[in-house]
Amino acid sequence: MRPSVSAFVMLPLSLLSCAHPVAPAPRAAPPQPAPASAPAAARDTDAINAPARVGAVSETLHGVEVADPYRALETASPVTDAWVQSQNARSEAYLSSHPRPDIARRLGELLAIGNLRGASIGGSRVFYTKRDGDREQAVAMMSERSAAGAWSPPRQLFDPHTLGPRSAIDWMAPSPRGRYLALGVSQNGDERSTLRVMEVATGRLLPEAIAHTKWCRLSWLPDESGFYFTRYPREGEARHDAAAEDTYWRAMFFHRLGASPDGAADARVFEVSERTYAPSPDVSDDGRWLVVNLFKGWSRTDVLLIDRRAPVAQGALPRAVPVVVGRESISHATVHRGRMFVLSNDRAPRFAIHGAPVAAVLASPASTAVRDEPALFGAAPWRTVVAQGENPIEDFTLAGDRLVVGHLQNIASRLRSFALDGTDGREIPLPSEGSAPSIVSSGESPVVVFGFQSFFEPSAVMAVDARAHAPQPQVIDHATTDVDFSRFVMERASIPSRDGTPINAFVLRPRAATRDGRNPVLLYGYGGFNVSLLPTFRRDPIYWLERGGIYVVANLRGGAEFGEDWHQAGAMGNKEHVFEDFEAVLGWLSTSRWSNPSRIAINGGSNGGLLMGAMLTRAPERFAATFSSVGLYDMVRFARFPPAEIWTSEYGDPSQPDAFRWLHAYSPYHRVRDGVRYPAAWIETADHDTRVHWAHSTKFAARLQDAQAGDAPVYFYMQRDVGHGAGTQRSDELRRLSRMFTFVEDRLGLEVPPQNEAAPQRSELRGGQ
Repeated sequence: MRPSVSAFVMLPLSLLSCAHPVAPAPRAAPPQPAPASAPAAARDTDAINAPARVGAVSETLHGVEVADPYRALETASPVTDAWVQSQNARSEAYLSSHPRPDIARRLGELLAIGNLRGASIGGSRVFYTKRDGDREQAVAMMSERSAAGAWSPPRQLFDPHTLGPRSAIDWMAPSPRGRYLALGVSQNGDERSTLRVMEVATGRLLPEAIAHTKWCRLSWLPDESGFYFTRYPREGEARHDAAAEDTYWRAMFFHRLGASPDGAADARVFEVSERTYAPSPDVSDDGRWLVVNLFKGWSRTDVLLIDRRAPVAQGALPRAVPVVVGRESISHATVHRGRMFVLSNDRAPRFAIHGAPVAAVLASPASTAVRDEPALFGAAPWRTVVAQGENPIEDFTLAGDRLVVGHLQNIASRLRSFALDGTDGREIPLPSEGSAPSIVSSGESPVVVFGFQSFFEPSAVMAVDARAHAPQPQVIDHATTDVDFSRFVMERASIPSRDGTPINAFVLRPRAATRDGRNPVLLYGYGGFNVSLLPTFRRDPIYWLERGGIYVVANLRGGAEFGEDWHQAGAMGNKEHVFEDFEAVLGWLSTSRWSNPSRIAINGGSNGGLLMGAMLTRAPERFAATFSSVGLYDMVRFARFPPAEIWTSEYGDPSQPDAFRWLHAYSPYHRVRDGVRYPAAWIETADHDTRVHWAHSTKFAARLQDAQAGDAPVYFYMQRDVGHGAGTQRSDELRRLSRMFTFVEDRLGLEVPPQNEAAPQRSELRGGQ
């Protein structure tokens, strides 16, 4: 039950704010036209960019002169609208001149392979989402376990399109016995969920429709009469900010089924002291205790405990007793059979699991970290249940009298079952070296459910009886495909970074590939926010392998592959390590003779888009093209775009001198230099992205176009009615991947297959607006 960060992470894609002013008002800077000697690649965008340069400013921040030539492109305005329309038209003209119906056709077939996600359990019922065939969005599915232990054929429960043509399921939470299913539904990929509740037996939606439940965390009462949940302030409430709605000040409430359907009468249970904090509720299996796991950043989570039987004064909040507070560590707790279990990296960077009776926890004062203080869990009443080992613990769940633990070994998932005291460890076999990142259970049931996938195995939902002496997972549902994976192999490379740190790279390649220095390569990276890049099934690498390319995934510092030390080595002032790691992998692709810079493309999104921008401005000679999605590029002003203040615990706060120094040093927008021969670049963003503001992409693309001294083009593209990535429709994803491979194959010089059919309609490659 490690704290989920996915709701805050800018994964694979916002509104303007002026928080944390760091300097006096900027002064206007004269517009800078493209150099007269600029190549055609730059000159053909100068007419587009010139009107936006009128808003150029220069300001002194912490004693440093910082130019911002495209400040005008930060805000929605006629100038910005005209710029986006012109840039999109230019990009679409390029796509039209490179028709590739074969790409769209094959990607469409690969996207039809089922994608199963988000497995959860309530009683004897398992719930998950599934998208397959030509279905635009994932639907909610269910399977039920009989008394004999057999699982029923999966059936569809809910199709979000019943609530709108561009509706998507953001999250689901079944009640303890599976009678109800709470779920969040949003529109156009913006993740601004409305909470709905379904009666599972009938498929009927109850009257509940509670808005502002973006990134909701929800925990039901054992009797299924209501639930604790989180939401953002609504209009008229304290701390509501229309300019940053559904962004800050997430609080916890209690909703009883049958009460006011819009949640207006729901009691506030817990509120945060800082706008970027976020609570997550967890009700004990006996209903007595409410654990509050309080997210305070990517390196700190507090734990508090509420006794639901304790009296609460009229108008007051329930008393939340501190359990783990004020420590620079990540902890996540739950209460089971009267004991609190805590997964924590407090003085254990690869995590350990500790337990103590709740009564003893309440009698022991919470500890606040001070310099050289011993581990919080090193003394009574705590007992270490599963000690820190060589491999980091990722997750755990409690199923009756068993504790099931997920950990990483060699950057792949492993599962083990223990007695509640940590003895009697039993391996739960997985199908192969793959990914099972989330394991779930339901109260006293011994059944544990998890998803599984690997590079060459599509996703499946599996279940296991944790009591078994030789536990063997059962497959509840799985995706099928006729792809012949025997044609491909997965290998690993260990590559020394600049400081000698070994960096793992998964190398997926056709079995017949040879080291002739000419293979087309697509290299993917992320490097941040505790995100581990495990072996997972994705459709775009399969397409690339079928085209004869090599697909590489780099496990950079900043992730969680080796625990918190690995994360910290790529966070805050150590962010440069992430870029050095990626540069090392780029260099190895050439020295290993797999490829050479003219045949290498790189790809990343969100925090990985920042990585792409860093590579463009640090190592432009090491690759030929990049396709970068919904990325961050202006690291001097990133915290001004909600919800980016949340990310200052990962990147640093640019209003602080020390953090400004390292942020400005690597900020891609500010590292662009005139007269450099940059590789070809496709900078893509989305108009409904509520995680990373599109202004990063508009500014960076314009600046890169101006500075380009070579002949390689720089394209900008804004998707319409699409968000950061969650909730993206199948057709939108097909168009995005088609754009990417049309661009990448053209720039790497791949031979175009014979065209045996008419070219696709332009809308197949455009945003479909």
